[in-house]
Amino acid sequence: MDGKELLYRLRQLLNEDSDSAFLDNRTSYTFLWEAAKEFVAKTNCLRAEQSITTVADQDTYTLNADFMKLYLRDRDGLFFIKYNDGSNNHFLLYKPYEEMVYEDYTTSVARPTFFTILDQSSLASRVSGTAVAAGAAAGGQCTLSDTSSSTKFANVSAGDIVHNTTDGCDGVVLSKTSDTALVTALFGGAGNDWAQNDAYWIQPQGRMQLKIYPPPLTAGHTITIAYVQIPAPAFSEYGIYRFQQGSMDALLKLAAWLYKFRDRELDYGDKWFQYAERQIRRLNSTLRDSINHRDFRVSFKGRKR
Repeated sequence: MDGKELLYRLRQLLNEDSDSAFLDNRTSYTFLWEAAKEFVAKTNCLRAEQSITTVADQDTYTLNADFMKLYLRDRDGLFFIKYNDGSNNHFLLYKPYEEMVYEDYTTSVARPTFFTILDQSSLASRVSGTAVAAGAAAGGQCTLSDTSSSTKFANVSAGDIVHNTTDGCDGVVLSKTSDTALVTALFGGAGNDWAQNDAYWIQPQGRMQLKIYPPPLTAGHTITIAYVQIPAPAFSEYGIYRFQQGSMDALLKLAAWLYKFRDRELDYGDKWFQYAERQIRRLNSTLRDSINHRDFRVSFKGRKR
């Protein structure tokens, strides 16, 4: 289902007319996105990989903005990532940050042994400027272009909040076409689009970091991280989540529950939450049977524990 169909189904579920003051598109899209993230967190159904090139003596690297959590585990249930030294693959095992601090091995080595995941302690700087061209709205989305720098939007990602301070509208980044163009969805303003010379502000979202231990002695090695991916927001009529069609009913029930939670009709909304939970468990079981149950073997002989 695309965004237009999801909004229609959500109105039907809540028994609200299209002109109802109880519903608004931005809130509905937000609740559907929250439901989508909850669905992914419980099913691990969206996955991605990130490749990182090591820098000599550097132990910390920024992860993609859509990183939700680690995915791959070994037979003992320990998370691992792949480390290629240019000739062979090796596997680094997860270790809690406090253990790494306590052991205090900071001298660089030919090949790290462990890794952990931390929150990045600082946010990327806000991005501001003016649109260099008009970006008309179509289906609830519009393009912001700023070619004043070839890397203007290098640190911007899907899900970041964007403000058009000239039009008075606010919204979310849906995708990045390039480092100078963003697809956005805007709400609450006069035009909810981009006119040439409209001023904007964007605050990049918080990120997670990979910390490897001890630091690598050599630059140019490759780290590959398989992770569960945060779904990109679908805040427009033709936006769509990368889920199987049968997953949409669970999303709708969770979004309806959030509306009822906001309206303090908890008893009524909880029935939808319980229904969604049952459906997620059923879908999760199906996903595990079709995807997760596979013959996966990794040899960790001679690894350091």
